[in-house]
Amino acid sequence: MWFRRTSGLDALLQRPEQESFLRRFLRSPVTTTARLLYNYFTRKHPIPTQQTDSSRVRVVCISDTHNTQPQLPDGDILIHAGDLTQSGTQGELNAQIERLDAQPHRHKVVIAGNHELCLDPRFSDTATTINWKSLIYLQNTSTTLEFGDDYTPRRLKVFGSPYTPKHGNWAFECLRTNSRFWGDVGIPEDTDILITHGPPRGHLDLGWLGCSLLLERLWEIKRRPRLHVFGHIHGGYGAEIVCWDAFQRVYEGVMDRKVGWVGVVKSVYLGTARALLGRRFGLGGQDMIMVNAAVVGGVRDEKRREAICIDI
Repeated sequence: MWFRRTSGLDALLQRPEQESFLRRFLRSPVTTTARLLYNYFTRKHPIPTQQTDSSRVRVVCISDTHNTQPQLPDGDILIHAGDLTQSGTQGELNAQIERLDAQPHRHKVVIAGNHELCLDPRFSDTATTINWKSLIYLQNTSTTLEFGDDYTPRRLKVFGSPYTPKHGNWAFECLRTNSRFWGDVGIPEDTDILITHGPPRGHLDLGWLGCSLLLERLWEIKRRPRLHVFGHIHGGYGAEIVCWDAFQRVYEGVMDRKVGWVGVVKSVYLGTARALLGRRFGLGGQDMIMVNAAVVGGVRDEKRREAICIDI
């Protein structure tokens, strides 16, 4: 009988995108248990199927397309949260702009990601020559989108930033030790939709790969955005409702390894209180929908995911 010997490289490329629960538990029982409790006590955002309320705005979210062209459903706003390209060339970017420009959405908002080398002045001086056509490009800037009519006008303020914590030598990176970075970026307090390329730590980031400084900045903002769209961590694809309460605060402390089993025990108590009361327990704050809209996934980016639609 003939047996094929699997090489170390084959094993690496064929590994699952996320470790099994047992492997995660053996490697880090505290954070794995905390994540299990968080998933149990946190509401998942329902994916809308048909828009029936004309007063609501449908936001179509994608990110990390890396030169692919996913099918895009109808909506009022199309958001691309960065990594349009793979190699970061202007030719790749222009091709993606052409494709997005042809979409029928009323407003199309994009930011760069760490792959967009041609937009980062450290790597290229071509950013000023890009023709964005109907797309609104944000780089630590805001735009106000208008909907409705003269009788029922509605405006949504959108802020976008391409920066992620430094990892290698890519575009739009910030130092992990710069505690003032997101304060200096200046996310406006009246932002309705926040777009960043990467996630905040502990949320749709495989548990711990997100930016802890971004998370702390979101805690500091008094009026938090209703929707936060990002990508970057391909394996974190999905949507969740973040409540900004004591339960969430304890969970994030465990994931950031600031507290251990004591935090897990507190999570059981606070999560149960949240479930029984049917609302936030302690601290309070406006709920936020978080979306990791990474289109490509898998160990070799062989998977293709659909756009995530959110009605706000």
